[in-house]
Order: sequence, then C-alpha cells, then structure tokens
Amino acid sequence: MSNTTIKDIARICGVGVSTVSRAINNHPDINPETKKKIMAVIEEYGFVPNDSARYLKRSESDSIAFLVKGISNPFFLGMVRIMEQFTQKKNYAAILRHVDDDQDEVSVAQALVKERKLKGIVFLGGNFNHTPESLQQIGVPYIFCTVGNEDEFQMEGRPRVRDQVRYANVAVDDLAESEKAVLYLIEQGHRHIGIITEGLDKPSVGQLRFLGYQKALRERGMAFDPNLVYEIKTKSAERYTRENGYLGAQALMRDNPGLTAIFCISDVIAIGAIRAIIDSGRKIPEDVSVVGYDGIDEGKYCVPRLTTIEQPQSEMAEATIQFLFDMIGGKRQPDNLLMPAKLVIRESSGSGYRPEAG
Repeated sequence: MSNTTIKDIARICGVGVSTVSRAINNHPDINPETKKKIMAVIEEYGFVPNDSARYLKRSESDSIAFLVKGISNPFFLGMVRIMEQFTQKKNYAAILRHVDDDQDEVSVAQALVKERKLKGIVFLGGNFNHTPESLQQIGVPYIFCTVGNEDEFQMEGRPRVRDQVRYANVAVDDLAESEKAVLYLIEQGHRHIGIITEGLDKPSVGQLRFLGYQKALRERGMAFDPNLVYEIKTKSAERYTRENGYLGAQALMRDNPGLTAIFCISDVIAIGAIRAIIDSGRKIPEDVSVVGYDGIDEGKYCVPRLTTIEQPQSEMAEATIQFLFDMIGGKRQPDNLLMPAKLVIRESSGSGYRPEAG
C-alpha cells in the first residue's frame, strides 16, 4: 500500500489511532500481543512514522505532553496513567515522551511545542538545572512534578529562579523526608548507614535526598563518611534501576565491613539492594536494614517487605494535572505545591536489628 497512514494501520489492525501511536512510541500501557500485531502490520506495509504519526492525532485534538525521566520506574507509570485518564476526560490527547538521563528535558519540550499542537506540558522526574531563559522559551503552561522543591534548592545558596520566572511545581519535601528516614535508622541503633544515590553534582532529587541523609547525621552528632556513599554514575538511559541498587549494595558491603543499614533514594534501587544483601549471605534486617523511597506497590510484596518513604502518588498526580489545566484555563498562577509523605515501616528494617553492645 503506497502512502500508508497511521489511520490505515489502525483500520487494518482494528484498533484506534491512539493505540497505534502507543505501539510506535513503546508506551508501557498497551497489551503486548496488540503491540506485536501492530508492529507486524507496520513492517508488512512499509509504514514509516513521521512526526505527526508518532503521537496522537494532531489535527483532531489539543494535546498535553508528559515528559518522563525514568520511564521504567513504576512510581512514574502509575502517575502517568492517572494523568492520562484525566486528560482524556477533558477531550485532550496525551503525548508520552521518554527523556534519557543525559537529555535536557526543557530542550526536548521546546522542540515538541514546535512540532505539536500542545496546550501544556508535565515534567516527571529529572533534574532542576534549567535557566530562566530556557523556561521562558517553552511557550505553553507547564508544571514540574517530583523534581524537587524550589525552597530546598534555595537553602543551598542557589539563585532563586522564581525571582526571574515563575514556574509550577508539585513535590514532597525530599530533604526533610530523607532526613526522617535516616533519623529512623539512627533511632534503631544504626551507626554505619550507607546511601545509594545519584545526581550529586546538580540540583536533583538525588542531591536533595543525599542532603537529608547528611543532615540527619549532623543532628545526631555522627561523622559523615564518604566511604558510605555510593553514587550511581552509569551513562545508561536509566539510573533508577534494580541493577544499580544491586551493584551499589555490593560495593557498600565490600568497602564497609561494619555496614548495618542502607538508605536508597528510590524503592526500585532498594529492591536491587535487598537482592544483593541476600545473595551475600546476610540477613535482612538482622545484619543489614534497608529503607527505600517512593512507596511503589512492589515494595509491599517483595521479600522482605520494604520500609519506605511513601509519596502520595495518586494525590500528586491528580494535583499536578488539575494544576496544569487550571493554568491553561487562566484560573491559577504558577506556584509551588508541597505535599506530605510518610514513613512506612515494614520488614526490611527495625524489628530484627540488634546493635552491637557499647
């Protein structure tokens, strides 16, 4: 078939254009068999997606783009589903774009605005090292979610971005919540607490959670030991992975024989760390306690069940997308929305740990 279009592919496969778009863009929310069928038809007819076909129907609907760093993170996937449902109820199309760790999400957004009929953008994950000039060039309402709280970055002496350009942001207090997690471990008697983190050289949630770790140590008069810090520096597209948690825990145990606890800046990393600890012959929490961050469902079912800082996933997703649509409708000005998190204590810490005498 010559000049095959995305609508032709959809008709042949008996699915909607949006489903074809999901298959083309490796969207996680699609049946694997359906995707396989669609990709086979695309190959058979020699269909080459262009910019218009890669996303949802441009000419038929306004669009909201979701730019996600860490697309494999279950925490983000749950939020995207909630926001997509809200967007579709508003009769807007949803565009999902995966942004690699080494990509600048604001530059990606600027290009996407030029290509697509966008009405707004949600940034999920990533770092906050964007200049006021680059933010102003986005050109449509946008909101950051889970990329750190502006006031926390201001604490570290950085210039206050909002004095030059206002932006909307929804996050928890990453510094304070990480401090809470580490204080809990200290209260359990731990004195050699490792951390698996990333992004220490730039404003990021990894940096904020690391600062919370350091603050907890200072508050209890404990010396900071750089040997207890494992920073993920892989150049792969994803850093928040089980593999990196596994490698980080291995390194911390190897370099710190007295290690008794590990704080991980995400649950996905923590689950990898748990596997490494068990593979080393150690017991959790008797020998090493583990605390994660996010509150993904997998943490409730892994062995042992994971102690974590639980972010309010549904509430954050709903608040983020409602905030964006309020800005699109001129009902609300960009602002910083701080949401509560909580420490959920499960089997991976606490009850089984017995600190050394003295």
